[in-house]
Amino acid sequence: MLFSSLCSAVYRTGQRSRHTLALLLIMLPLLLAGCQSDPTDDTDYAARDEQLITDYIKANNLTGFVRQASGLYVAVTQPGTGNPAVAGQQLTTLYTGLTLDGRIFDSTANRNNDPLTFTVGRGQVIQGWDEGFIGLRPGSKAILLIPSDLAYGARATGPIPARSVLRFDVELLRVQ
Repeated sequence: MLFSSLCSAVYRTGQRSRHTLALLLIMLPLLLAGCQSDPTDDTDYAARDEQLITDYIKANNLTGFVRQASGLYVAVTQPGTGNPAVAGQQLTTLYTGLTLDGRIFDSTANRNNDPLTFTVGRGQVIQGWDEGFIGLRPGSKAILLIPSDLAYGARATGPIPARSVLRFDVELLRVQ
């Protein structure tokens, strides 16, 4: 249909040169490819991630996790002191990020323990961090198990594959 419309347009304008025909023949596969529908991904990633996280907790004999409504799991491994972090505060943290197969993809330890400072709840970090740090007290250490939709979702980022559930071992140094 689209090809015949293009041919009609070329014929009406009187430009039936070899170049125009060659251009149409080159564009035809591209036009046809654009008409094909993309396969749909019917995967229920929330359910898949939930299973991956609960299996990971069990396989690694981890305890103390609290599941948030979003599917984020948080385990405080060392309680802190002082007031808990709330949205809008500036937090300073050390962290190590891993995929569930144990591959470290980022760590402040690789940068001379230079901490990261961010404002929690402002979208400066992944959603799992914005949610996971709320309520932690200065000095706290915790494990965050973050479903893919609260991490990078369908987007691969550096060494992190798309749709990855992530583990972060975090230490909250300061709350301001």
